[in-house]
Amino acid sequence: MYKRQAQHWVAHDPALLASDITGPERARTVDDLLATSAGLGMPNQNVTMGDDTGRIAWTVGGAIPKRVGLDGMTPESWADGSRRWDGYLSPADFPRIVDPPGGRIWTANAPVVDGAPLALLGEGGYADGIRARLIRDRLMTLEKATPNDMLAIQLEDKALYLDRWRTLLLKTLANSASGPRAEFKQLVDTTWTGRASPDSVAYRLVRQFRTTFVRDVMMTLTAAATALDPGFDYSRSLRGEGPVWQLVTEQPAHLLPPNYASWDGWMLAAADRAIADLTTDGRRLAEATWGEANRGQFVHPLASAIPLFGRYLNMPADPLPGDVYTPRAQAPRTGPSQRMAVSPGREHEGILHIPTGQSGHPLSPNYGDQYRAWLHGAASPFLPGPAVTTMMLMPAR
Repeated sequence: MYKRQAQHWVAHDPALLASDITGPERARTVDDLLATSAGLGMPNQNVTMGDDTGRIAWTVGGAIPKRVGLDGMTPESWADGSRRWDGYLSPADFPRIVDPPGGRIWTANAPVVDGAPLALLGEGGYADGIRARLIRDRLMTLEKATPNDMLAIQLEDKALYLDRWRTLLLKTLANSASGPRAEFKQLVDTTWTGRASPDSVAYRLVRQFRTTFVRDVMMTLTAAATALDPGFDYSRSLRGEGPVWQLVTEQPAHLLPPNYASWDGWMLAAADRAIADLTTDGRRLAEATWGEANRGQFVHPLASAIPLFGRYLNMPADPLPGDVYTPRAQAPRTGPSQRMAVSPGREHEGILHIPTGQSGHPLSPNYGDQYRAWLHGAASPFLPGPAVTTMMLMPAR
């Protein structure tokens, strides 16, 4: 029997949502924007900023509740009155980073602060920090960034996230001398490029192994929750990388499922399932490229209602470089709706990408004419060129 629950969210506060959110538009300095971003009537968002004096900063835009009796890292019941919100933090109490010594700020949906400032924010469904680490490392190599430098960071597809899983997989398959396991090992060992490139077989094989094993472990650990609620899905509420890697490292025997005698055996079984999944319908492992799995699905809403319209409305289903674990965070139905690199006052040097085109009319030559630049990372200009076509809206007679 399920209990009814009510959740509290800043977006449920009508007084907060009715407050003035135009302050940041009038900010002229870093200090102005820090002050006006705090307490805005919206769910929290990262705000990064710089002004014409060279100062930079990060803070959170939105309202942060004052929590009493809880830290915001896990859901807690307020039923007995010991846990609650007591209004919102004042702007002076907001977490912020101002003019850091390294002269660089990055976010990438990961926690930007830790310790007491992170405790003020609570659990925000943060991304794993691997994209932030790659962005940080690239930023630190730049003395004076250009738009092309910043675009290159957005196009980074280095497979650092899977590097240790590749090492683990090769160790797991070390004694495989023949058959599918040996072929799997050989492809992972010899075709690894270190990047999530569409033509990479090794990237897809390692990723499939990791996905299979993490899912197995997390489903085992959360079996009790699934028994209580068959609709429970760990992937919606838990991140598996950290706990599963700790288990792989420590290999506690008491957490092994009864059908496995060792963690090595469990990992070997995950490799076998990955092989089976990748070779369905007689496909060869050597043909299992990352691009085959990571094809774009830019689908217009009307295309699902009228399928024949898809050929005119949808973008091509091209293989996509990158992955959700790289700064070039692209998956079939997820990706950057815009890339931009521009310095104020030097807009003529700026770069802009959108994954479709400027026109919303499917018969217009401008409906999808910017897609290829977005796909291939070509540096298309931020500013418009000379007018090519003109649309005139005439009043009805």
